[in-house]
Amino acid sequence: MKKRIIPFILGSMALLAACSHQKPKLEISLSDKFEGQTVELINFLDSTSISSAIVKDGKVVFENIPQKPVFASVLIDGRTRAFYISEEGTATLNDSTSTAVGTPLNDKFSTLLSQLDSIENLDDMPTYVDFVEKSYNDNKNNPIGSYFGIEWMKYADYNKVDSILADASADIQNSPKTKYYKNFAKLRAATAPGQPFVDFEGETIDGVNTNFSSFVKPGVYTLVDFWASWCPYCIKELPEIASLYEKWKGNGLEIVGVAVRDTPDDSKAAVNKHNITWPVILNTQRRPYDIYGFSGIPHHMLIGPDGKIVSRDESIQQIEARLQAAKDTASK
Repeated sequence: MKKRIIPFILGSMALLAACSHQKPKLEISLSDKFEGQTVELINFLDSTSISSAIVKDGKVVFENIPQKPVFASVLIDGRTRAFYISEEGTATLNDSTSTAVGTPLNDKFSTLLSQLDSIENLDDMPTYVDFVEKSYNDNKNNPIGSYFGIEWMKYADYNKVDSILADASADIQNSPKTKYYKNFAKLRAATAPGQPFVDFEGETIDGVNTNFSSFVKPGVYTLVDFWASWCPYCIKELPEIASLYEKWKGNGLEIVGVAVRDTPDDSKAAVNKHNITWPVILNTQRRPYDIYGFSGIPHHMLIGPDGKIVSRDESIQQIEARLQAAKDTASK
């Protein structure tokens, strides 16, 4: 009798255990404008496809997702719209959110990303990098670490990169993204404060080929604003740059805008729409990224009277404080 009961009990326990583990599932609700478009899940680290589906009746459901936890990007017609971590349970997403919610790791990442967005609004890069570093170290043993490890490398000192990777997972160490941003860190080191600026080509507003160096005047400071017409943060800060230009033009400062990853026509339209009065170089595409190793815009670079870089990625307020300090020192 016991021989019959034991297998039955064991079988029942196995069934209960199986039922307690829910397969990963992602439910996405989208507005009418996305109807018929392709939604794809791709591995964040290596860009391999996990699954794809077509939006139908405003819905997409992903159920055939690998059991292994993976940090994924959610693309709609090729554009990253949100992030999702595959894990047991049902997570949800809609077109007004940038992170999935409903499972432990997704909820945790959503909270961290919200905190990161708040820090980004402070325009304080050291605080941003410190938060990213801590978030990586706190999550290096789960998929959230994939995102924050890469985000840290985007801004980390080149000499720190090897220490970041020393105890990283094999997935992060071997990621194409890691190799890409490790090279960017090397580029940032070569163009760090104290190093001479590096020249590149572009076009004037009239479509004439020009060199960046022709806008860097010896004997004065040059503020370089890397921007694009499609970048809302870039457009938002234009009045602040205009105020700085009005105050310091002819008083030791020149400004040059450099439009990146933008069509000349769109850049020109933005120059006219927002009444940009300082010189702007167009059609540089990704060349400045591949020279200076920055990952996001707006990106500010201050070049000194001697042609050497004074600062990188500081706010307009921080740059003005530098200018004022230099003026005060010179007047003593």
